[in-house]
Amino acid sequence: MTNQKYDYYLIKQKDGRVLKFCYDSHQGISYQILMKRSWSEKISIYKTCLEYFCVLEEWNGKIHVFCQDICGDLILCTLKETEWKYKILLHMKYDVITPIYISAFFHLDDIHLLYNIVDNHTYSEVLIHQIVKNGIQKSCPQIITQLDYCSKFSYCISQDSKSNLVLLNTMLVEGYQLISKTFHIIEGRWGKEEVIYTSLLPYIDFTFCVEENRDHYLFITQDNKFNRLIYQYKEIGLQKNTVLFQHKKIDSCLLILSNKVLWALWICEDKLYGCFSTNYGQNFSITRVYRHFDKRLPVKIFYQEYSSDNQDKYTYHEIYALNQNGEEQLFLHESLEDLVAIGVDDNKSLKMEVENVDYDVEKSGDSFTKLKMLEIEKEELQQKLRSSKEESRRLNKAIEYEKEEMSKLKYQFYKEKEKIKLYTDENSKLKDKISYLEQKLLLKDKEKIIIERNLIESKKETESLKQQLDLLKIHNLPASKEASKKSPNESPKQSKFSLIRWLFDDENN
Repeated sequence: MTNQKYDYYLIKQKDGRVLKFCYDSHQGISYQILMKRSWSEKISIYKTCLEYFCVLEEWNGKIHVFCQDICGDLILCTLKETEWKYKILLHMKYDVITPIYISAFFHLDDIHLLYNIVDNHTYSEVLIHQIVKNGIQKSCPQIITQLDYCSKFSYCISQDSKSNLVLLNTMLVEGYQLISKTFHIIEGRWGKEEVIYTSLLPYIDFTFCVEENRDHYLFITQDNKFNRLIYQYKEIGLQKNTVLFQHKKIDSCLLILSNKVLWALWICEDKLYGCFSTNYGQNFSITRVYRHFDKRLPVKIFYQEYSSDNQDKYTYHEIYALNQNGEEQLFLHESLEDLVAIGVDDNKSLKMEVENVDYDVEKSGDSFTKLKMLEIEKEELQQKLRSSKEESRRLNKAIEYEKEEMSKLKYQFYKEKEKIKLYTDENSKLKDKISYLEQKLLLKDKEKIIIERNLIESKKETESLKQQLDLLKIHNLPASKEASKKSPNESPKQSKFSLIRWLFDDENN
């Protein structure tokens, strides 16, 4: 399961009934039931939601739809028999609602959620793992890895036979590394990262599937001239890379493992190519074109069905599907298994051709003596050929050097593009802060205007009080003058009286 948006999800239930889940802007998330060869009318599940969602069926028949409502919260919609029930799994506490890719897995009564968000500290996109225990208690969200946004999609995830979660993602570390990481379900921890492959340029597509002790990877790399489809087989202590196909442009790829047959399929030039392996990826059949397409190409969809050998366990994988004239064409292992017999017949015919060639070689031995006449001419031509090869080798080295320089420049370009994205995000954040500060300044300006008005009113009141004081002084001035006139006449008398008294008292003494 990748984090890219599937056009729709298909679930084949125990009783053989097939359900199709899809999204459109008018009805939101809805589902249809396959009735013979046509689909029923759409039945709405959740209207007010964003476009990214995922669907899983439990072994007990319950169908769960995980989606994101228009407020950004993660919603769980559960169908039991004929009734849908809804519950908010996670409340996303963010100012900006960002559509997220959701992946979900069940283990016992626990729900393992994986979703991508933007880290507010680094402004980079990260993948989050969170467990909802018993459908109620939520664990602390854990950052698993940082995602590479230069790729069309940056991770895919699946479960192995022991219900462990296996993650495959790309990271920009001295090139584009394809990295695998496993969540050990019993121990409740993520293991160490393992580098699967390193490319100078982003991957066009990648996928994988797991067995008990084997991992199968399929990915498309690109360089200046070709896209290469590379298969990697990985077992304990063993790793093997095989280039299955190369072309100027390969659109997508996927792996299907069914009935001990490993199918590798890919889309190239309006054709569905493929090959298969019956010995766990050690060898593959001859590449062949399985289907030509005129106008529309098949798309990747998510397909889930119950294991034929274990009805209490389901399997899910990506498949190619094409809706043509109202009919759904699925490229499942059932439609491909007939080609295994054709492949065996091809191998037999190849053996017969080899035997015929051996016979022709023996027959031509009689005429070998005729070639001796041409040996002198052959030596001269070989000498010229060696000179041409030497010149060609020199030119190839020069071309390889230029290719390496071009790859380095492309790598530097993608790094600078990543920096520009970071700077753009940071600039957006700064703009938001500037807008916030401008609002604060406007509020401060309003407060300043109010304070200035209050000061003007206070000044007016002060001036009024001063005028009142001046008027009081003017009214009190005549009274003060009369008091001043009386006081000079009275004070000399007092002084004189006192002096005579003093003299008189002195004579008496």
